Amino acid sequence: MNGLLLGASGNRVGAEVVKFTTTTALWMLPVLTIALTGSLTYLAGRSEVAATGGDLAGATSATNPQLYSAQPLPVEYQGFDMMNIGLILMIALGALYAGSEYRTGLLRTGLLRSSLVADPHRLRLFATRTTVLALVVAVTASAAMGGGTVLRHLALGDQGLDPLAFPPLVWRNIAGVALTWTALALLAFAIGVLARNAILPLVVIVPLSVGLGDFLTTLWAPARFVPPAAGASLYTPADGTHLGAAAGAIVLVAWVVASLTLAGIVFRRRDA
Repeated sequence: MNGLLLGASGNRVGAEVVKFTTTTALWMLPVLTIALTGSLTYLAGRSEVAATGGDLAGATSATNPQLYSAQPLPVEYQGFDMMNIGLILMIALGALYAGSEYRTGLLRTGLLRSSLVADPHRLRLFATRTTVLALVVAVTASAAMGGGTVLRHLALGDQGLDPLAFPPLVWRNIAGVALTWTALALLAFAIGVLARNAILPLVVIVPLSVGLGDFLTTLWAPARFVPPAAGASLYTPADGTHLGAAAGAIVLVAWVVASLTLAGIVFRRRDA
């Protein structure tokens, strides 16, 4: 009996993996994320070295007009300023993974309908799709930010850290990015399932992730609990406007659990 259950579970996961590998938009987004994050992170590092004249720790915008910020990022946070590129692409992945199954609010023939024929247990299918998406995003985030961080410090040369001896804070930041990307991709997926399209999650989440969420935290303290702002606390220096790292992680997980629970209930009860 256990063997049959494991076999059925493997078949469901395999079917979703096939969707990822045969749907161009779905497999291209992780590949593009890794490529863009690595290359742009490296180029930003070389640019920062050039702008500071090699004095990464001592340069400020007051003494060097080429710097766009008050001072360079602390060395342990170098590279994470590029994470929004991948974050947006992973939000798009979650939205597309949900919305691509629908056309004008109805199930598309050959995609989700075929999955329901193979496995009519809707909640189990929903859990499988959620798990596959989470794994894809987590692996993509780890590869993109892990590789990107190594490339950033190689670009910084003597001003960077030894990639073979990163301090714990760097690894914590990489894990924080992976959690944030995964959480927001799942949130986009949940909203996409509820809305039966990929547009609404993009309209709601992307603006909050590219600056609006951080801006709101400076005006209104409760905005710290908005998912993108909570996620920012996991990989940026403490600034007094965001939650602490532990609190940010708890808030992110709570948002994901609540949104997926609601989406799962609606998906289970909804007509095809």
